[in-house]
Amino acid sequence: MQVKICGMTRVADALAAAQFGADFVGLVLAASPRRVTTAFAADVVRELPASTHPVLVFCDAPLHEVVAAVTATRCEWIQLHGHESPAYLCDLADRLPDLHIIRTLEVRGADEWAAVEDLWQPRAVVQPRIDVILLDMAKGGPHVGHDRFTAVARQCACRPPWVWLAGGLNPENVAQAVANGPFDGVDVARGVELQPGVKDHGAMRRFIEVIRTA
Repeated sequence: MQVKICGMTRVADALAAAQFGADFVGLVLAASPRRVTTAFAADVVRELPASTHPVLVFCDAPLHEVVAAVTATRCEWIQLHGHESPAYLCDLADRLPDLHIIRTLEVRGADEWAAVEDLWQPRAVVQPRIDVILLDMAKGGPHVGHDRFTAVARQCACRPPWVWLAGGLNPENVAQAVANGPFDGVDVARGVELQPGVKDHGAMRRFIEVIRTA
């Protein structure tokens, strides 16, 4: 089970997450209380050990901005949290062929599972550079539709490499949350913070420990 700690705004927090065993740390370059500059992201990329991958997070950013940020930071992973089209992904793959992409899909109810299921259809394999599908679920409690997701994932042969879970996770509920589906990883920001962008090192450590023993 992989762990991504998102919304880093301090180098010390990113290094602590890496020390505790995080596989990925997120650096938000979109509108957010946790937004950072490309220069700061580059500093984090330089400081992180090779065992922890930095991820640049965008939301409907112009393609040239994504390319410029990836080039400036030499980051190999990005996360798209908007409504980026298949054509956008194709252009991105053409310009940055070695880039890994995390595609976020917000799931707030049963009606939104159609978009998730679409990615498991045979035609989905031609969509470029989607390495992770991140399901951003309703905050807290049992995740609506997880039984449907589980059935679809088990029946389809075109499952993407990884499926991660996000949405209201914290050290106290993450074990129960991942038990609701065949997830490969989790993503957390607010659930391990003292305040937006300032991480609680104890909470980060506990969160990762829970996942490693789940």
